[in-house]
Order: sequence, then structure tokens, then C-alpha cells
Amino acid sequence: MKLSPQEIEFVEGMCNIYKDSRLAGELTRIRFDMGVRDRVTIDQVRKARYKLGIAKKRGRGKCQTIKKKEKE
Repeated sequence: MKLSPQEIEFVEGMCNIYKDSRLAGELTRIRFDMGVRDRVTIDQVRKARYKLGIAKKRGRGKCQTIKKKEKE
């Protein structure tokens, strides 16, 4: 199941605070609370971030983000 627009918005707003694994866990928990028995994977979160143009800084335990520049 693809991420909904609300879930993508959640990823965009929280990706500078949480790691991708934590975001996937939170989205899975929210889905289960709503009765949807489908998990969110780390890859789904990562791909959503890439489509939004958001990259993570390298390093262990860092949750800082970098906005990628658009090609002109």
C-alpha cells in the first residue's frame, strides 16, 4: 500500500526530528490504530523523502536534513 498524502506530509514534517525507522514505526502504529493492517517500511519512508528532495546528513544518529537544490 502506498503512502497517503497525509502520511507523506507527516514524513516531510518529522524527518528532521526522527530517523526513518522511527517514522516507519509511527506510521505503522497510526495505521493499525485506524484499522489498516498494512505496515510502512523504511524504504517507503526513504523514497518519500527522496521525492520531496530531502536528504539526511551523514553520520550515526544524526537526524538533520538537507534540502536538495532543484536543477534549473
